[in-house]
Amino acid sequence: MKFFHRITALLLAGVMALGLAACSSVTPEDAETYIQGLLDASYLGQYDPEYLELADITEEEAREEDYEWNTAAEAEILREYLAIQSTDASIQKSVDLIKEIYSHSKYSVTGASKLEDGSYAVTVSIQPMDILIRYQNQTDVNEIWMTVLAEHGVMDQAALDAMSDEEYMALEDIYAAAVLDGIQALVPEMGYGPEQSVVLQLQLEGDTYTLVGTDWQHLDSMMIDYSGQYCDLSVTGQETAAA
Repeated sequence: MKFFHRITALLLAGVMALGLAACSSVTPEDAETYIQGLLDASYLGQYDPEYLELADITEEEAREEDYEWNTAAEAEILREYLAIQSTDASIQKSVDLIKEIYSHSKYSVTGASKLEDGSYAVTVSIQPMDILIRYQNQTDVNEIWMTVLAEHGVMDQAALDAMSDEEYMALEDIYAAAVLDGIQALVPEMGYGPEQSVVLQLQLEGDTYTLVGTDWQHLDSMMIDYSGQYCDLSVTGQETAAA
């Protein structure tokens, strides 16, 4: 019997609204399997047959709705964070980079329990990745942009204003490539912050269990640390990828 089904996805909101059809056969183990499968599909592009059956989707649907959706959304967040214009070249390069970073994700589902109100609470353990903190600690992206301008003879605002849209976007692509290549070079040095626990709630609404969106958003914000909230490189003993 298939218990889970897709309801909707809100692009770029960092939220996935997912459903589990409520029936007496649903167990904490089903909830664990579903969340583990969702994480693997969303971050690793791996599709467990049990997850596909519970979600009542095909592998191709999981690839599009979980993996491609999630990596494209995170790549847009990354571009906005680094002030990268979205062009065909920068979109593809940033998505490829996010997929590589996500391939180093460390997480595990550590348990699930049914609550008094009938909902399920699934606990996930995450080790946040520190690659963007490492990059920020050693790089000034404004200097990269100024270098790109200088190397192409753009020395003042008047010269910048005189450029055609095509010329300007070509410089934007050069800037994007330099920044994304810089992050890419740090993948072998990537470490992880202290282990964090997140509880995802599958809330009973009518005859369906729905994943609470803010819980997923919280989890997703931990996966790659942008702000240093979870990964402090000044702390001795910071775990590295080679550890």
